[in-house]
Amino acid sequence: MLVGYLVHRAMQAMLILWLLLTLLFFTARLKGDPVAVLVGGQVTATDLDRLRHAYGLDQPIAKQYEKFLVGVVHLDFGESIRTHQAALPMVMSRLGPTLKLVIPALVLAVSLAIPIGTIAASYRGTFLDGAAMVGAVIGQSVPSFFLGVLLILVFGVKLRWLPVIGGTIIRYLILPVVTLMGYPLARYTRVVRAQVSETMTADFIRTAHAKGLPFRVVMVRHVLKNALLPVITLVGTDIGLMATAAIIVEAIFAIPGFGSLFLLSATARDYPVIEASGFVLGVSVLLSSMVVDLSYGFIDPRMRH
Repeated sequence: MLVGYLVHRAMQAMLILWLLLTLLFFTARLKGDPVAVLVGGQVTATDLDRLRHAYGLDQPIAKQYEKFLVGVVHLDFGESIRTHQAALPMVMSRLGPTLKLVIPALVLAVSLAIPIGTIAASYRGTFLDGAAMVGAVIGQSVPSFFLGVLLILVFGVKLRWLPVIGGTIIRYLILPVVTLMGYPLARYTRVVRAQVSETMTADFIRTAHAKGLPFRVVMVRHVLKNALLPVITLVGTDIGLMATAAIIVEAIFAIPGFGSLFLLSATARDYPVIEASGFVLGVSVLLSSMVVDLSYGFIDPRMRH
């Protein structure tokens, strides 16, 4: 059964990845000619035609698409138009700084949202609940770029407690990670509160209390175990959102990661790097979604079928 499920999900993932890359291939070319951006209008029309031929951009779009699909099968997206480096290794080399932001931000967001949301649900209608929900609403309302600039002004410029740009060691990553975790922390807190509040009113929870089980045991073994499934789902789908948000965060804090490379490549219309970036991001999201689906069976045995 598990093998059949994995085969089905793998086929589904390949179809989704093909649709994503096809959309990316055609939309990238709607931005215009990358050769014109590369040379900056400093060459003749003959030189432009020669460069387009060298990059294969003078071929019919169908021929370019066919070549692109063959390259995807062989994990070869060609060379960057800007740097003449292989596009996929170039993208992979930039994942390290981005993962140093995304992974800690997700881990901290989940680790803080679970106790905050649980406490808010346990003391529903009190000051603690109201404070948690106000903070969550603010966290979901404040854009990442505004939060990042605000943290720079307060902790970097005014208080001078933390460095703000250019580094990848821990001290340099504190403000970017806090900026990136702001929205998911607020989102997860609201979901945990809602799920815990709903689960606490279920019949099996009342039965557990009637059996005389301690409150802590009921919360950990019964309430949280059933309430965390939606949070796990959100974490799996938020990988792509976090990578997208990292584009803004990396630009604010001058971090040379995946997001800043994608932004630079999109501005320069560097098709191979744009396509390789979309491939890496798509595979990451699909794999994380599959892992999340498989984890359901370990958390809730009723879902194993």
